[in-house]
Amino acid sequence: MPEDNMDTPCMVTCTAPMNIAVIKYWGKRDEDLILPINSSLSVTLHQEQLKTTTTVAISRSFKEDRLWLNGKEEDISHPRLQSCLRESESSLLAFAL
Repeated sequence: MPEDNMDTPCMVTCTAPMNIAVIKYWGKRDEDLILPINSSLSVTLHQEQLKTTTTVAISRSFKEDRLWLNGKEEDISHPRLQSCLRESESSLLAFAL
């Protein structure tokens, strides 16, 4: 972030279409070749029909990580989510510099 904007939040918003699995992936039949046990089939909807929207904001003035899902603040203590937050923060900081 530029020095004069260190406390101004950097925000990134993205959208992704919904994908509905009709026949689900059930694992691998061959770990070395990464071959699935079964074929899968899914349908991706057009973004005008149904989509997810995610906005991420970072700022050096933020004191802690927080997450809202559908307008409700959620617990972020799960290790997998913490890993995702750290990765997102690293990517955003690299983008903002």
